Amino acid sequence: MHSKIQEMFNWSSNPFAFRIMPELFVGYSKEFTKISSNIRNGNKFSLLMGPTGSGKTTFLKHLLDEYSHNDHIIYVAKPPKEPIDWITVFSRFTRKGILSSLLSRGEDVNLYTLSSHVNNKLGDRKCVLLIDECHEASLDSLEWLRTITDQIDNLFVVLAGLPIFETILRSNLETFRRRVNTVVELTNLTKSETRELIKRRIEKSGGEDIKPFTHEAVDMIYENTGGFPREVIRVCNESVEKAVEKNISTVDVDLFNEIEEPIKRVSLETINILPERQKKILDILSQDGEMTPAEIISQLDVKEYKNRENAIRSINNLLKRLMRDKFVERIRIGKTYKYKISGKFQTLMVEA
Repeated sequence: MHSKIQEMFNWSSNPFAFRIMPELFVGYSKEFTKISSNIRNGNKFSLLMGPTGSGKTTFLKHLLDEYSHNDHIIYVAKPPKEPIDWITVFSRFTRKGILSSLLSRGEDVNLYTLSSHVNNKLGDRKCVLLIDECHEASLDSLEWLRTITDQIDNLFVVLAGLPIFETILRSNLETFRRRVNTVVELTNLTKSETRELIKRRIEKSGGEDIKPFTHEAVDMIYENTGGFPREVIRVCNESVEKAVEKNISTVDVDLFNEIEEPIKRVSLETINILPERQKKILDILSQDGEMTPAEIISQLDVKEYKNRENAIRSINNLLKRLMRDKFVERIRIGKTYKYKISGKFQTLMVEA
């Protein structure tokens, strides 16, 4: 199929085969400036939050390109589960030269001496550590990262992950959370940025502007994907494959009637403006999955209510509101009902 796509549209490669292309980074200019300024101003921790497909990895890889010429920069695709593995992450600063190895008395680097080794090698230079999928890190690993970062003078950390990570820090690592100076949210691209993303990918493959897409087709792609980069690329790929299948050289709105409509995405702001108790219920459901009202109450501070009966009545009312607004779904299991986060909001709340 890919060779047919290239032949049909005279492309050197399929521009919509999914791959990270930081050189074609589009949008999020304010967010990028905010993270860069935070590092430049000497602030230790920055958080980059966003749902699956919002472009977090591309953002980090773009930062990687920006800082690679002037500073030490390390990209970590997944954080270590075990604290000891941070030594491997910083291995470029702990390797011994031939002479120092000969003179060494066998002193090995460990978690307690790691910071002094890195400080000695860094000197006045800056090191930027970019950590992807931070929501997958163990609590022990995160606690050691905080300790190491406190002790290495010129180390600056950018952590990227799902929105649930902020809840993890708030619930388990308040000391870590207080060290975070900047939180940046990636939601979606604007309509013009979506067009630019499509254009850059096509031109990278030798094409011209947005051809074979019509302007109306690009508008429809934006409306159906909400401007989420990964969804945009997926729908573009499906549409050019369908065009090749039908042997037509233009992708217009009529073609989309034959393509399954993607899930429309939503901004994190939709959740952020909810009342605090509703957000708390969503946080609980995001961590524990399907739950009964009684199970939800067991994780809440019942002291906020007059008594348990009042708590149950209040939680049931909150769940009804969340169901009405499509945040949660109710399923029947035997004689009881359980609640879970709806598919529409899962990528915003639940770990990938």
